[in-house]
Amino acid sequence: METSDYSLDRMAQADRYNDWLLDRARPYLGARVLEIGAGIGTFTPHLAEGREVVAVEPDPRLVPHLRDRAPAGVTVVEGEVADAPPVPYDSAICFNVLEHIPDHAAALTSFRDRLRPGGHLLLLVPAHPFLYGPMDRAFEHERRYAKRGLGSLLHETDYEVVELRLVNPVGALGWLVTGRVLRRDEIPTGPLAAYDRLVPLFRLLDRIELPWGLSLWAVARRPG
Repeated sequence: METSDYSLDRMAQADRYNDWLLDRARPYLGARVLEIGAGIGTFTPHLAEGREVVAVEPDPRLVPHLRDRAPAGVTVVEGEVADAPPVPYDSAICFNVLEHIPDHAAALTSFRDRLRPGGHLLLLVPAHPFLYGPMDRAFEHERRYAKRGLGSLLHETDYEVVELRLVNPVGALGWLVTGRVLRRDEIPTGPLAAYDRLVPLFRLLDRIELPWGLSLWAVARRPG
């Protein structure tokens, strides 16, 4: 298993952290969901609870794991968003995927075209370009995002921005120390497990919008 695959498996085990991410998305999901870059299916079973889900994954190494995790009724697509069934979706969920795509503007446009008018893109990307380091390179990140730059990109690709904020300030500190100070290229298991146990406390902190965070969370709507 390569570094990025190994990290996906570790993050899949961070149950409280993953629930925290999904809780931000749930109010916007609707009945028909397009999951972009579904990976090994960390979120797929939860998205499928009472919803119609199409899970898209371009990496053929990950698709067998995704198929194993996907509940009955989920459509798994090995390929790109353009290969998904051409139906209007209520939401498109894209967690830690956009930073891997060289032409992110074209990708955002393709996501928008699959949404119904008024449908929502739920987006999580790594924040703060100055945090870019060995772990980003190991995970094949093209970039990290500034808040203003991501907002401009969403407007340029014809979205209405409903919410855009920095989240997970404690995680940003851990990323800085692990990646930029210690120069490691993997997420260490011990600190990740400890972090996951402390997520209930971090949820309280998440209610305060701070100018610092590991990620940018965006809710963007297709006009109409």
